Amino acid sequence: RLFVLEEEPAAPAQAAPGAGGKVLALLIGVSKYQSELIRPLQFAHQDALIFEQYLKSPRGGRLPDADIVLLTDEKATTAAVRNAFETFLKVRAGKDDTILLFLAAHGVAEPGRGSYIVTYDSDPQDLATTALPMADVQKLLREDLTKVGRVMAYVDACRSGTIGAIVNKTQSVHAGLEKLAESEGELFLFTASRAKEISYEGPQFGGGHGAFTYFLLSAFNGEADKNQDAQVDLNEVIDYVRTKVAEGTYDRQHPRDYGTMETTQRVADTKAEGIRLLKWTGPPPQKARALLAQAGPEAGRGLALPPPRNELDQAVAAGRLSPDDP
Repeated sequence: RLFVLEEEPAAPAQAAPGAGGKVLALLIGVSKYQSELIRPLQFAHQDALIFEQYLKSPRGGRLPDADIVLLTDEKATTAAVRNAFETFLKVRAGKDDTILLFLAAHGVAEPGRGSYIVTYDSDPQDLATTALPMADVQKLLREDLTKVGRVMAYVDACRSGTIGAIVNKTQSVHAGLEKLAESEGELFLFTASRAKEISYEGPQFGGGHGAFTYFLLSAFNGEADKNQDAQVDLNEVIDYVRTKVAEGTYDRQHPRDYGTMETTQRVADTKAEGIRLLKWTGPPPQKARALLAQAGPEAGRGLALPPPRNELDQAVAAGRLSPDDP
């Protein structure tokens, strides 16, 4: 009996301490797409995989396989995502449980028709019936999960800003995302960027991730523990991610948070073992001018440094403004 007690695994930590119940995580990352009209992403699937790795670590809650659904690339069809909503989240989650939803994929908005998360088998010519409307995600959080203790959603979408020939660059999926924060109950929603901003990815972010996801996981993994109390709360996560994403994308991307959850909520205990993350390897700001001159039409996302779009950006790129002079 002593042997059994010693070998028994420790009780799982909670991703949202104080919530009680269990944590159910749905992780979606789509880099490859069935349609040749949809430009593939590089690291969205890696974002979902690293998130799963963190959740299985002691610091992330030591979630068992049974409480995680991971959908990447060809497995992340619209039908599979809807099925996970219906048979995993809605059926299994109770009033004391926490739902964790992570989405990394293309996001697109059609004028007058709404905004969508683009799944593996989405048809760019018929998004209304083949993609995942943000309205459906909103309904899931607002109506179908009203009996759940809390929902924490992280959305790293709109990375590219263009999908084939159908995307109007003046449109944004974030108008749909922001409506999620109107849901009833205890909700925390963290999106990768402001409306009309691109969400960047690249190898400089931990070997290959989205900027938002990389710094989000870095925050959870302990980098956000500003007061060094061995605890990470949502306030620290928000502040860290906002600051580091802006720095890592040369002030081109600015995450936003919404919801009703108390931001003093503890989300990680740094005394527990976390995961290994590679360091950010982006170039220093003073080299931005040279990189900009070398960047081709496809390099903006990978380098997190799009071409200048106005007089201010042009002045910065030409070195006419000093970053060290207020």
